Amino acid sequence: MTQSLDRAWLDAQIALMVEDDDEVGPDESLVLFGLDSIRVMEFASLLKTHGITVSFEDLIRLPTPNAWWTLIESRRPVAA
Repeated sequence: MTQSLDRAWLDAQIALMVEDDDEVGPDESLVLFGLDSIRVMEFASLLKTHGITVSFEDLIRLPTPNAWWTLIESRRPVAA
């Protein structure tokens, strides 16, 4: 992994996934901003390359920036 996964990274990824140029609020549904299932699956795959295993279902259950950040934090590998 070459890039740190922090909230700014997540916000940048979300900006690439949504079709709307408006700012997404932390608790707003990304579906309302044009997020589709293909992008969710691609994001799950991207997270896996960073050592974070999440499923499509994990992400789509509550598709908000805050929920995704909480999920990422809970699945982050524990440093030895």
